[in-house]
Amino acid sequence: MNGLSFLNSPLLWGLSLAAVPIIIHLLFRRRFRRIEWAPMKYLKLSIQKNRRRFRIEQLLLLLLRTLIVLLLFFLLARPVMHAEGLGSWLGGRSRTNQLLVLDDSLSMGAKDGGRSAFDRARELALEFVGAVGPQDRFTLVLSSQPRTPLLREVELHDPDEVRQMINGLTVSDAYTSWKSTLDSVDELITSGTFPIREVTLITDLRRAGWNDEIAELANRWSGSQVRLRIFDVGSDRVESVSLVDLRQVDRVSLAGAGTRWEAAIRNQTSQELSGAEASFLVDGKPNLVRLPTLQPGATAQVPLTTMFQEAGLHHVSLKLPQDDLPGDDQRFAVTKTQEHLRMVLVDGEPSSEPLSGEVDFLALALSLGQGEGDSFQVEIITDAELASINASRPDLVVLANVATLTTQQADDLARLVKDGMGLMIFVGDQVDPNNYNQLLYKSVQGLLPAALESPIDEEVSGLVVEPQTQGPLDALLQLNPAVLERVRIKKWHQLATAEQTPLRVVARWNNASSAPAVVEKKFGAGSVLLWTVAADKQWSDWPTDPTYVLAIREAAVGIARTDSGLRNQNAGEVLRYPLPKGDVSTSATIETPDTTSPQPLVVETDRADSKSAAAATAKGAADSTGDDQTRQVLAYSAARRAGLYRLSWKDAQQESHNDIIAVNPDARECDLERIPADQLRGLWGRLEPEVIAGNGEGDRAVSIRGQEIWRSLATVMLAMLIVETCFATWAGRQR
Repeated sequence: MNGLSFLNSPLLWGLSLAAVPIIIHLLFRRRFRRIEWAPMKYLKLSIQKNRRRFRIEQLLLLLLRTLIVLLLFFLLARPVMHAEGLGSWLGGRSRTNQLLVLDDSLSMGAKDGGRSAFDRARELALEFVGAVGPQDRFTLVLSSQPRTPLLREVELHDPDEVRQMINGLTVSDAYTSWKSTLDSVDELITSGTFPIREVTLITDLRRAGWNDEIAELANRWSGSQVRLRIFDVGSDRVESVSLVDLRQVDRVSLAGAGTRWEAAIRNQTSQELSGAEASFLVDGKPNLVRLPTLQPGATAQVPLTTMFQEAGLHHVSLKLPQDDLPGDDQRFAVTKTQEHLRMVLVDGEPSSEPLSGEVDFLALALSLGQGEGDSFQVEIITDAELASINASRPDLVVLANVATLTTQQADDLARLVKDGMGLMIFVGDQVDPNNYNQLLYKSVQGLLPAALESPIDEEVSGLVVEPQTQGPLDALLQLNPAVLERVRIKKWHQLATAEQTPLRVVARWNNASSAPAVVEKKFGAGSVLLWTVAADKQWSDWPTDPTYVLAIREAAVGIARTDSGLRNQNAGEVLRYPLPKGDVSTSATIETPDTTSPQPLVVETDRADSKSAAAATAKGAADSTGDDQTRQVLAYSAARRAGLYRLSWKDAQQESHNDIIAVNPDARECDLERIPADQLRGLWGRLEPEVIAGNGEGDRAVSIRGQEIWRSLATVMLAMLIVETCFATWAGRQR
């Protein structure tokens, strides 16, 4: 590859016009005739003395004007200087590190005119390979896996092999955070072999993933004289209807009961979406779903319902009709359907009389319709038997008017809730607020959502449910408000909430102060629901109202243990599947959507639980909520494609186990808004990247191979014009 090339080489013919000043000079000299004049003989001696100086001045002026003409057409020909060109002119060829970053995120699959942005990116990458010198070092990085380059500082002795690799690349379903990607590129630059470094980035310039966090890194690159070129292969003419979310509305899926799902669909086309149909696949069986009418730019929530008759793992998928961006047309979800929920009701004030015990109305509400295949398995114990929950590990525990707790009981509850169990707490006359605040509230850091103050003897007419997303009492919002207003509350417990308390008010009493009736707090993987009323009839007549049954059943399902979150992840993230504590895995493999044979899984050891507990203890915020048991985690770092990932492993007794994880595109990649080139340049601090339109034809390959130097030449030509003007004035002075 030569050190210099031209984008407008035909204009080099204009260099011949550099002879014009010479011709004018020669013609100007021939216009004079020699005439003898007597007085001139007195000047002959002085002229002879100054002739040499005059001739030199005229020649310098002629040379300067000729160079200006040459430089003008040289500039118009748009010369391109290659990074290694200077080294070859100086007698030795400069070797460079050529680093190519290829954006393979989901949005690169967007098509315009039948060709995707990634197709254009591959073509540019092939041209780039042809521009790399035989002695250069070449590094190829994909944005979806920047820490593991496909090629690292290789010499291209066989470019065809590299071209074949690039032709085989496909777009991923991952999201690109450019700060994270460029940090990995910076590590490659720092460890590079040669000091001259060039980074070329090929992307579609979607706004998602770009922010000003890269300024610090860019300033460091500027100080290290790293050169950056960004090729834009994106298009503004993409028409896409995006499936941006598919989630399970119900926290728990129960066999024989309906499981609610919700899909979010965004219309990113210029036309109204009307009469479209999608395919809803339940365990692989398709069902047609008619989509709502959707205006351009609007997003709609589409409700879906499934019923799984058998307990176990089930998967669903919603697929939209294919459009310009196929990668965001389908999403997957996996749920583990349970045969029943195991609930333990802790009765703080038992009674032998019917419906006189503290949990009798709770048990009645949860056992209505009980029969074969009932969804709720209820066990009633006293506070003295609370230690038994460690072995049974229920899905939900309810404390009803339990007077006090021991330190061990509070620690056991905290550990179980942190691990995912649900906890409901009902107050009552026996409850000791000081004991609860000391062992469960722990100055905001404990289980209790708010500190207990004193009971208030005040009659209240009903309660008001707060409208919110996925609240445990959302079912009550479907009722007429007048239905809840008929509930009569005689006594309720006052709460003291701190500003930093991580709670949300689920419902409020219908009084002047709108005092909290039900508050929720997330604690680890579980949830705690605090009711400021007793569970029996001592403080209200609510337990005898039909709405009580609906509220208790919905609240129980809304906070019960679930592990569905473990089975739904984003593409590009490291897939991690924690095994139960104490379990040991062998022969762990995974089947992926983009491979034909099972791949091995990495088995890691995770002691995060015990470390977190130790740190919390050191701060005085929590104590003994962890244990010293380690937990094995199955890890897979190449989950770049959306779909179902099937895990298989054997335990220490060689018993086989399996599970399914749904991997989906990151919703941020569905946003196709582009970032203008001038805004992109503004993010790079002192570094001035060269942004080149890479979706055209013609001189694109030459742009890859070097940098235009017309700005420098224009500056030189301007300086020469100023010098020529000043020099011509000086040379033409009277002497």
